[in-house]
Amino acid sequence: MDKLIYTAFNTVNNIYDNRAVRAQNLANIAVPGYKRDLGAKSVGTAFLDNMDTLQSRAMAIQDDNNYFSTAPGSLSQTDIDTDIAISGDGYFIVQGLGEPSLSRRGDLRVSNENLLENGTSQKILNTNLQPINVPPHRFMTVSDDGDVTIEPLGSAPGTRQVIGRIAMTLGADQELKKFPDGEIRTRDGVVPPLDNTVRVIAKHVELSNVNITEELINSIEDQRQYEINVKMISSASDLDEAGSSLMRLPS
Repeated sequence: MDKLIYTAFNTVNNIYDNRAVRAQNLANIAVPGYKRDLGAKSVGTAFLDNMDTLQSRAMAIQDDNNYFSTAPGSLSQTDIDTDIAISGDGYFIVQGLGEPSLSRRGDLRVSNENLLENGTSQKILNTNLQPINVPPHRFMTVSDDGDVTIEPLGSAPGTRQVIGRIAMTLGADQELKKFPDGEIRTRDGVVPPLDNTVRVIAKHVELSNVNITEELINSIEDQRQYEINVKMISSASDLDEAGSSLMRLPS
């Protein structure tokens, strides 16, 4: 009977992990470019091995990869010159506090250090994988191939200066995962090859690809699964007590 209880407890533990993932998704539903977490997927079964006994205890094991949905989010028109969204597949190459990573977030701005960054203060890298320095300017635009152009402050009206091209990649044939810092990278952390076929759409931002209805339905399903397994544990306990009672010698 303890096998039944053990299996139910293992399932409850997995449901607990799923609830944390869904809470993370719902918390980031309004974050531009956010990719919905799918959580760690079970990749096999582990057995508790005892000497001279059958392997009768098993549990689901999970890898350390945080899988996510690559489906694009919907585009929102903002009419802001510095807002850009990737058209189709692809990623911007950015850098936060750690190693370079991939992002779909395109709400660009200029930092206090005169560097181009997105709304989460990740530096936008150029094709040399260096931050893009933005001189004082009247206005800034981004072309569909990622060239960042400004009209320098103090220059004649109509003057245009290209200050860099945003590094973009398709990430094709690469296994991508979310690292503990929440950033998307290849499994080995290497920056994927740049791809000049990736295009951007100006004056738009990509919204989160989290579907609030789907997340809420899945949360309800998790709650039902939790209740079923708790009842299973209670029933197993009752059956165990009943079995023990039948085996007692009469007094």
